[in-house]
Amino acid sequence: MTRGWCNTSWFSYLVLATAGAMFPLALAPLFWWPLGLLSGAILYWQLTSCSTARQAFVRTWWYGLGQFGAGVSWVYVSMHDHGGTPAWLAIPMVAVFAAFLATFPAAWMAARQRWFGQTLAWLTFPVFWFLHEWFRSWFMTGFPWLFVGDAHLATWLAGWAPLLGSYGLSFIVLLTVTSLSQGWRQRQPAYLLFLLLWPMGAWLQGVEWTQRSGELQVSAVQGNVPQELKWKREQIEPTIATYFGESRQLWQSDVILWPETAMTLLYDRFRPYMDALAEEAQQHNTTIITGIPYRHPPGTELAGQYHNSVVAIGNGQGMYHKQRLVPFGEYVPLENLIRGWIPFFDLEMSSFLAGDAYQPPLLVRQQNGDEESLFLLAPFICYEIAYPGLVRRNASNADLLITVSNDAWFGDSLGPKQHLALAQMRALETQRYVLRATNTGITALINSDGEIVERLPFEQVATLTASAEMRQGMTPYMIWGLWPLYLLSAIILLVARRQQRTQALTAVPSN
Repeated sequence: MTRGWCNTSWFSYLVLATAGAMFPLALAPLFWWPLGLLSGAILYWQLTSCSTARQAFVRTWWYGLGQFGAGVSWVYVSMHDHGGTPAWLAIPMVAVFAAFLATFPAAWMAARQRWFGQTLAWLTFPVFWFLHEWFRSWFMTGFPWLFVGDAHLATWLAGWAPLLGSYGLSFIVLLTVTSLSQGWRQRQPAYLLFLLLWPMGAWLQGVEWTQRSGELQVSAVQGNVPQELKWKREQIEPTIATYFGESRQLWQSDVILWPETAMTLLYDRFRPYMDALAEEAQQHNTTIITGIPYRHPPGTELAGQYHNSVVAIGNGQGMYHKQRLVPFGEYVPLENLIRGWIPFFDLEMSSFLAGDAYQPPLLVRQQNGDEESLFLLAPFICYEIAYPGLVRRNASNADLLITVSNDAWFGDSLGPKQHLALAQMRALETQRYVLRATNTGITALINSDGEIVERLPFEQVATLTASAEMRQGMTPYMIWGLWPLYLLSAIILLVARRQQRTQALTAVPSN
């Protein structure tokens, strides 16, 4: 028998695209996570009727088109509202971007069909989805966004994040979907034993893998400089006045954090302002950390090259250059060919150089009478906080994570809300506090359980002040990384391959 509407291609594709578009509702800001289960179930059900790799590719691509088309629709705001791209061009550009991203899960699901067919599909489907998310997190600088596990910041599965990271949560979610489906199809309740992973996660939420090592009074300044004014020459002095004025009311704090490129002057031109403020901050035992563009000085090997950076001044020290650059925002792929086509390809400061892979953390001093404590802060600029592997590595020697961003590019869209949730997931994976400063929002302090302690209202000049725990120690995820998932995946694929060969051998006599 055939499967009715499954054989009506366009209707099937429409259902898949709709299921994909449903998926972002499971993420921030709504966190309707059951829709994520339903969305994954529809894709899995459709893939179980595939007989060729091409069918698996096409069906998954339509699902991905809906998933990314809805999930990254906020890119339109940066293109149209701030990048000068007309709507008639920005909309198809977003569609092309979504269509390109959809090829990643499509290719991996096609490979699954090609190599394993429907053999142990209920196990190979979660494996290949995990591998697709892992691949997408680094290929062509990576786009670690819209992961299945990111929907489960506040469910029982959150307890698995310090052990397996968000990738592990994705694996468990999809294993939940496939084991339920398999149990129903086979009428075998034994498959439901995998649901025990959920209450196990609830129990794991009570485990503290890291230890408190101190406390800092931290503040963050949200300058709320409109994006259309931010890089104008006449806005330089008002911006400096805003950040200096707000910070001078926060000298009781040990750390004051400003957003990404809070200062639009180059580092060398900002030095006269910075030195005066650093001396004042040091008198109050305060460290100020700001985002600022850095230019290598004349006479050096990289003279004239730019970095998107953060620098600590006052009672702290250190500088960090951003490693993971945003395509078209901070560098232009095939620059010589496409610059000048449209204004979006010629945005301010879109020729940055990537920083080194291994850079020391920022150092902050805390003065308590005659006693001085030293703490290390791991900085992340913009969407670097979305990279699980990068954060895991740099958090190892840090007491606190800080992230600075300028989400004004995306207005009050899904983008800034998803970005905040990714910072929460990184806090949960590393059991570290995260202090986040943005230009227009969402500025927040996140605790080691991934919960928001304090946050500022959107698009307002405001300051946040709270106590942040310093944490030391390593979560299992920080120690092992993805090796447990690699090992589990290898075992599943080996078992599937062996069963596939056994089935092929038993089929020969019957033929």
